Amino acid sequence: PSRLGRVSTLVSSALGDGTGNSVATSTSTDRYTRVRSAVAEFGRHEVLSESGAHGNGGGRTPPNELVYGELSLPVLATILDAVGVQEGDVFLDIGSGDGALVLGASLLYAQSNCRDCKNVIKKAVGVEIVPGLVDRSTRHAQTLDGLLDEMAIASSEAADGVITELRNHQSEVEFLLGDIHSAGSDERMSSLLADTTLAVCFATTWSAGNAKKDHAEESKQTKGTATQRSPTSGTSLQGRKLPKLSRALSKLGQGARVVIIDGRLNESDGFDWQGDLRITCPDTAPYSVASLYHKR
Repeated sequence: PSRLGRVSTLVSSALGDGTGNSVATSTSTDRYTRVRSAVAEFGRHEVLSESGAHGNGGGRTPPNELVYGELSLPVLATILDAVGVQEGDVFLDIGSGDGALVLGASLLYAQSNCRDCKNVIKKAVGVEIVPGLVDRSTRHAQTLDGLLDEMAIASSEAADGVITELRNHQSEVEFLLGDIHSAGSDERMSSLLADTTLAVCFATTWSAGNAKKDHAEESKQTKGTATQRSPTSGTSLQGRKLPKLSRALSKLGQGARVVIIDGRLNESDGFDWQGDLRITCPDTAPYSVASLYHKR
C-alpha cells in the first residue's frame, strides 16, 4: 500500500471507521451522526446561554453558526502537496472536529528508510470550539498511538519498516479547546497562531452567519447606487468572505501559508492570494474551492 493508503487506514481505524476507503461504511456513518449530534447540542446550548444573557427567552442565532463538514485525508494530501510542506512546519486545523486531519498530517510526512530523519511537519495541532469533539479527538489520538505501537511490533517481526518509521517519526499532536475568533483577546489563541506556519480551515463552520453578515454589509455599501447584486451572492459557498476569521488570522506570522476551503480572506488583513484549487468533498457537492494565501 502507498504511504497515503496506510495513513488513511490507520486514522480511519483510530476513529472507528474501520476502513480507509472513501466509500462510507455503517461505522463511519454512525460516527458522522454522533459528531453532528455533538455540534448540534453545543449549538443549542449556545442559543440558550445567549437567550438567558439577553433576557429575550427566544432562540437567538449564535454569532458563529456551526455547520459541520469533513475533508478526507486524500484531499488534505492534495492540498498540502499543492501548498508545499516545508521542514519544521507547524500545522493547524481550524475547526478540527473529530481530529482526522490532525492525526493524518502527523503521519503523512513521517520519513521512512531514515532512522535519524525528522518529520517535515514538526507539530500538528487542532483547535475546536465544541468540547465534545476535543474529547473525542483526544481519545482518537490515544487509540492511534496504541495502534501504531501494536503494528510497529508486528512490522518489525515481519521486516516491514514503514509502520515502524511512522511510529518513530510521527509529529507531536495536540488538540485545543478554543475559539480562533478570540485571537485578539485570548493570549493562548494568539500564541497558537504566532507559532503556526501552515493552517487549513474548512469554512462551512461559518457559512450561514457570514452569508447574513456579508449581505448586510454589501447592502450598506451599495445603498443608493445602481450596483446589481449577483444572484448567487450570499448563498454560494464559493468566494465567501470571512471578515471575522480574516482579522483573527492576521495574528499569523509573516510567511505563514493558509488554505481556506470555500471562503475568502481579506488582503487588508495582510493576506496575498496565491491561487485556487478545486477539490471534491461530499459535504459541498459537486465541489469545493481551496484558496491559498500567504501572510505578509
